[in-house]
Amino acid sequence: MTVEGPAEIPPLDDATDIARSAEVQPGETLADTRNWAGFVVLLFGVLAAIVAITALLAGASQLALVSAVFAAAGSVIGVGLIVMVRRGGGRGAGRDARQQRARH
Repeated sequence: MTVEGPAEIPPLDDATDIARSAEVQPGETLADTRNWAGFVVLLFGVLAAIVAITALLAGASQLALVSAVFAAAGSVIGVGLIVMVRRGGGRGAGRDARQQRARH
């Protein structure tokens, strides 16, 4: 059954989406594929920290020192990559990202 006349719900072409909040939703940062490089580097930093702690407990001080340096570097670089992408400094930040920020 069709009704002649105007549509009940007007099209929302340029209207803001009121069904979604502007805040970051849980899991949104992890789901964004631009963050994955930072998470992988951060994971290697955590694994290097585990190796450093294990080597220190086993008495291999040189391996523990090298692993601690890799852990610190991996953690700093990984967090830096994630922050850079979140602020829009990654490769994916172009005209579309600027337009989206201008709308809000």
